[in-house]
Amino acid sequence: MRLRVGGLDRSGRALDVREANLDAERVVRAVRDPADDRVRCPRPGPVHEHVGLVRAGVGFDRRATLAAVARSHGEYPPVLDDLDAARERLADHGADGTALRAARERAADATADIERLRERVAERRGEVTARREADLDAADARDRLRDAARALSEAATEQSAARQRLARERERARAGYDARAERLRLEDRVANLERDARGRLAERVAERFEGALADLTNEPEESEPRLRRLAAARVAVIAAPVVLTGGPFGDADAAAAWLGAPVLVL
Repeated sequence: MRLRVGGLDRSGRALDVREANLDAERVVRAVRDPADDRVRCPRPGPVHEHVGLVRAGVGFDRRATLAAVARSHGEYPPVLDDLDAARERLADHGADGTALRAARERAADATADIERLRERVAERRGEVTARREADLDAADARDRLRDAARALSEAATEQSAARQRLARERERARAGYDARAERLRLEDRVANLERDARGRLAERVAERFEGALADLTNEPEESEPRLRRLAAARVAVIAAPVVLTGGPFGDADAAAAWLGAPVLVL
């Protein structure tokens, strides 16, 4: 990554810029905004919203965070198929302006995911080439390339489905179809399935999360949200820098080594 703000111009995987007294919220927004030249880094995935900023005063939603962590590993519990089906049925009974806006947003998000994953595939392919040229074992790099390619293929499928849903919502919005009672029932079902999906996803990484948390504190049950975010960040697959203020690490290098991710210490 590269940080350029004020008189600073730093590059590296672990940057300590505490002397600059930067605002953490502004820095993390720059990390997440590909158009912001102040921080140039890999584009964050959805998990960055949960673990990308670690500072005092930020809360921790265990289920939602661990579900996002699991999704960063490509986890996909079968209940998500039921959730997708329920969402499709809800779309069939919800062709109002809100549903149409949601369909537009989902189509836009799917397109953004495609762009991000294409970049990841290119990076992984570069890693394989570099290791081969250096006569190094490229098996792990090839595995990461296959994982990235599979994620891209899945995202392309989701993009196609999102575009189809958007087209259907536009047709229904024009027709003015409404079935409120059925819509409310389906909304409840979708909400229940979403909670179930988050719970199942969270279970898949809970043990690793607890292990990481135990590395940070002798009293994990009493630990502050900041430490819980750190533990979740360690378990997550995360390419964009984690923004830290304070914490248990001696310096940025130690934080990056423990997290296995780029770090900005403010």
